[in-house]
Amino acid sequence: MAVDVNENTLKPAKPFSALLVEYNKHNESVKKRTRITLSQHGIRSESLSQSSNTPQLVYIQNYKSEQEWLVNSSSHYYSELPTGNTVEISEDKQNASKGDQNEDIMAWSGVLRSMPCSGAKAKKISKRSVKNSELSVWTCTDGQGRSYLQHFSSLLGFVIRQETSDGHIGELQEIKFVDKPIDYFKPSEMWREVSMEEFLTGAPLLPAYVE
Repeated sequence: MAVDVNENTLKPAKPFSALLVEYNKHNESVKKRTRITLSQHGIRSESLSQSSNTPQLVYIQNYKSEQEWLVNSSSHYYSELPTGNTVEISEDKQNASKGDQNEDIMAWSGVLRSMPCSGAKAKKISKRSVKNSELSVWTCTDGQGRSYLQHFSSLLGFVIRQETSDGHIGELQEIKFVDKPIDYFKPSEMWREVSMEEFLTGAPLLPAYVE
């Protein structure tokens, strides 16, 4: 198997980065762009604005230390996510939480699943060779009878594209095989660590009032 998926951990056999683009083909203005980097060291996802490549919100998971962080790269501060708790953050109508951050990456469009049609009825409808790998297209039907298409790359070991019946598309673009150092999967030591409350509100936590 090309990847080892363990709960919220994605470990590709070959490190890469890609741009996850999510949109509707009936309205091709991009709804969401996320820069994703995966390696044996961890995962880093950067939610990008439509107008620039400046990250609005960064999520980092370090496999070795088993830590996860939310990062505000423009203001140079971060907060470690508490184990087992869910934190919801709203920024330009984007939500991120410890409990579902990877789920948002994988399940919103089905992209980055380690097998096609995960949890659904699967039928391979076509395939083609790409160098020494295979790119296959699958029809998936879920328990409610809804169908959608998925493209699976054996080279990456992931679903790289999904299209729903209403034209909603999620796909990996700009795929590059890069191996980032382990320091890429943790916040910069030059940045300030803050409480989760301060990260969410932008205001420092005040001490309890004592008369």
